[in-house]
Amino acid sequence: MTMTTRWIAGFILLAYNVALVRLLVFKNVLIQMGPLRFRFDQEAGQANFLPFKTISSYLLGEHGRLISIINLTGNIALFIPIGFLAPFVFRRMTWQRSLALGAAAGLAIEGMEVAFHTGVFDIDDMILNAIGVMAGYWMFSISAKQKRSHSKSV
Repeated sequence: MTMTTRWIAGFILLAYNVALVRLLVFKNVLIQMGPLRFRFDQEAGQANFLPFKTISSYLLGEHGRLISIINLTGNIALFIPIGFLAPFVFRRMTWQRSLALGAAAGLAIEGMEVAFHTGVFDIDDMILNAIGVMAGYWMFSISAKQKRSHSKSV
């Protein structure tokens, strides 16, 4: 991996993180994609420190199917790019470090929501965020192995 690749990936990772904080922490944002409009508003409610409490309520359909799908997949999908880009920037990234990065990223987002009074702390969001980072790392690992395998066979 060249130094230029690392710098480009680092810039993309930084820009993505800024956009992610804007979207998740400062939620009063309207995103419009053609006819689709998504509004992210401030949450009200109690903090959740009990793992899988919110996740299980979504899986049981207590909030409606669409809301459940958006919440669960969104909290995972939004963090996949972090897990995919981090190994480009940090050469010694392992799955353990990726898991720690995912937990730290989730904690940072949840902490900012509390600090800026734009949301409530939810341990389940941290869990889903860490799963997203791990999924991104897994995708990076698979693509890197395929690239090495392909270059050896050529």
